[in-house]
Amino acid sequence: MMRRFTWFALAVCFPAILSAGSPYQGICVPFGGVKVVPRITEHQEGKILTFEHRFFNAASGPAYGSMGLVPSAGPLSLQEGTVPQAPGSLHFVTRNPDMDLLVTATPRGAMHRYAFFTPSGEPQKEGRILLDLSGAGDNPGSGENPGAGENHSSGIQWAGIRVEDPNTVTGNIINRADNETLHTYFAIRFSRPVKQFFATDSTIAPENYPLMGGPNLDAVFVFDLVRGGQQFVGDGVLEIQIAFSSIDALGALNNLKSEQDGKSFETLLWEAGQLWEKELRVITIDEPLGNEVLESHRALFYSALSQTMMYPALSHDADGRFRGNDNNIHTSEYHVNYAALYPGCMVRDALMTFIKPDRSRQFIASALAYYDRSVPKLLPGEGVLDKAMSQLTDACVKGILPASLTPRLLEAMTNTMQTPFQGLLSAARETGFVPAGAEPGSGSILLTKDFSYANWCLMVMASGAGQTETVNRIRPFVTAYQWLIDPETGYARERNSDLNWTVPADPSASSEPADSLTCRDALLFVPHNMADIVERTGGRKGFEKRLDSAVSFKELPYLYTWTASPWKGQEKIRKMMDAYSLEDETPAWFIFSAMGLYPLCPGTDQYVLGAPYFKKMTVRLEGGKVLTIEAPRLTEKNIYVKEVKWNGKVLDTSFITHGQLMEGGLLEFGMTANPVRGRSFRNEKLPYSYLKK
Repeated sequence: MMRRFTWFALAVCFPAILSAGSPYQGICVPFGGVKVVPRITEHQEGKILTFEHRFFNAASGPAYGSMGLVPSAGPLSLQEGTVPQAPGSLHFVTRNPDMDLLVTATPRGAMHRYAFFTPSGEPQKEGRILLDLSGAGDNPGSGENPGAGENHSSGIQWAGIRVEDPNTVTGNIINRADNETLHTYFAIRFSRPVKQFFATDSTIAPENYPLMGGPNLDAVFVFDLVRGGQQFVGDGVLEIQIAFSSIDALGALNNLKSEQDGKSFETLLWEAGQLWEKELRVITIDEPLGNEVLESHRALFYSALSQTMMYPALSHDADGRFRGNDNNIHTSEYHVNYAALYPGCMVRDALMTFIKPDRSRQFIASALAYYDRSVPKLLPGEGVLDKAMSQLTDACVKGILPASLTPRLLEAMTNTMQTPFQGLLSAARETGFVPAGAEPGSGSILLTKDFSYANWCLMVMASGAGQTETVNRIRPFVTAYQWLIDPETGYARERNSDLNWTVPADPSASSEPADSLTCRDALLFVPHNMADIVERTGGRKGFEKRLDSAVSFKELPYLYTWTASPWKGQEKIRKMMDAYSLEDETPAWFIFSAMGLYPLCPGTDQYVLGAPYFKKMTVRLEGGKVLTIEAPRLTEKNIYVKEVKWNGKVLDTSFITHGQLMEGGLLEFGMTANPVRGRSFRNEKLPYSYLKK
């Protein structure tokens, strides 16, 4: 089984992930601190390929700056596409000049191998690279992080380079992000001595001067690639080792030594593959080799699973030190410290709680450590901080945290939700909902829904701890979304702080349809209170009609659980799964849906049952338990669920609990080609709702 899994993980899923994205998704090791993103920009003389290194992984360019390496230091001709070699690597071939470029990732850095050759196959005598510290990867024109360059108060404030010796360069980046000044340090080791180096802006420093600095710093390094008239093995090849630190240049050098000293490119490539295989083996698809469609589905599954493991990002050095959000240096003695905790979605956090609870505990420890160092006493996150509230509540309810930690969790959640320093939360508490215009560029309806859910999370925790006063104080906010449901139509509408409805936007002036999720259907899904939504939209029949006409969104298929036609949801799940691509940015939805499970309301112990995507899957749970999910009669036509059995006994509920699954066992879906119209659920057979009807 493991041999079959390894073959698919290495030979099938990684070509899909490495070639996806725009222009390319980039590479890292699982939960690694550095992501290498190949970025291609047009130039009047050709294309420029930059390997952009993002510290703290996903979406960190604007926050921490980025360091780019430009092979050949200028324009070149790229062969179309990438040729992935193994997990965690990129491979580019260029012409004019002729180069073969390989990159692999490590937890705190990367290693590059550039081969410079002439068209006849002879090694080039000289090679050069450009070290880009200008922050060019953060501007809107790069296709990444649009709009970041428009904020002149953010971005790289200063960058510096220090040439330590002919083979070693260190440096630092000081970056402005929101209200923080952030620091990134790097160390670079070249396999060949630098014979010449200079800043592209000659006013910054004279040629070969070992210290350079400025707000828009680019430097070119030139190397001899041959040792003389006689050709030697390795001529024409330049290897570049890179490591990062948030502490200082010495920390970056130590990270470089601990991860890469004495290791060849092939060794690091193998280690990256082993790290990915170790993480991905938590779920295996146990169907034998099949047709092209099956194999494409299998590859897509592992690609999506790997996407869920690209963040949070490792943030401490090899010696345990890290720079905290208070800008002081700390040592991580009792937990692995992570950054970039909440760039994804609540479902991804629920997935980690399910398949990687030990990782989830580390993420929560990092969030609490962040809270302890926060002067205003806030959990990390943005907006109404619903992702942090969701993760902490979900982990606590599902029992992966010790009970002794509950008081700390509750303190952090209470102070975060009651803070006077978050304008959005203050406005919502004062009005009872998020009024229109309270957050520029954001929809007040969705923010109000998130505000309701975040308060529900706090209420769940406070109720479990017996804090009646807290429960009574926040109870009105748990249903804050009700303010934005038009009682005459049942549709969602924005409201001003004076309680007047806003005038609907002119559909012709909007890029979104008038009936989009962010407009009238935005409150068809309220995770913690679906029974109330069903009643306010006309009961089971009225709710079903609304779902039938709604613009598709990821949770929509599972909402048919509250109607007389759950089979419609199963039909939609299959269509959405078949249409899924790696650009959808919802990989956790795809993983859960493939298993026939979905955490519709993180913070409860329930998974709503859907329809699986494969005939047999195995999930290796914490403690050595094994969950097997089978659908023996599943085919392209047999997409409807006739019945579900748990360990041989028919389930008469529309959900299964986390506790049941963690015991391990067999979850079996009986599939059929025709809709099962008599199979529906009511009352206690339905998933949790705050207001049961």
